[in-house]
Amino acid sequence: MESREDSLDTTKQIRPDINIDIDHLSVTGHVVFAGRDGQVKVQTGGDVAQHTNQTVTVGGVETTPQEFDMMLQCIRNVEDTINKERQLASETREAARHDLQTVEAQLTTSRKPNPRILLRAARSLLRFSPALTAAALTLFDQPLVGAILASAGEVAINFHEAIMRHRPGKKI
Repeated sequence: MESREDSLDTTKQIRPDINIDIDHLSVTGHVVFAGRDGQVKVQTGGDVAQHTNQTVTVGGVETTPQEFDMMLQCIRNVEDTINKERQLASETREAARHDLQTVEAQLTTSRKPNPRILLRAARSLLRFSPALTAAALTLFDQPLVGAILASAGEVAINFHEAIMRHRPGKKI
């Protein structure tokens, strides 16, 4: 029969990922948030003036869950525009959906996006119709998207600056 000390040692070997300190508790790990992979860090202090700081890593950028939700809502708005746009032929609508899915996949990964894949899909998305261009520009105007593009490198930054100079109704 095992002694109590032996069972405690076994527990430590089974659960080496837990670290508990009486004065401070810190939890960091991989989670799925709103259907997307991300990293969450939560820290709470041991005194009365506790604070909680939650961050999600998307596109290689740490952000708040609220900013991430705002970006996802903009992506859904672009998707709705694609579905409602009467000017788009069925094959064009399918291409626009594919480009949006590519943009979403690149923006919502926990790693930095591949700038070539992201920019190709984003440029393509801007060419289908004026209404879709306006919706896509709203997406690229999000601060989180700008930060993700900045993390992707100079080519992505230049693209972001170029599209921000254009507003709905102007020729791109």
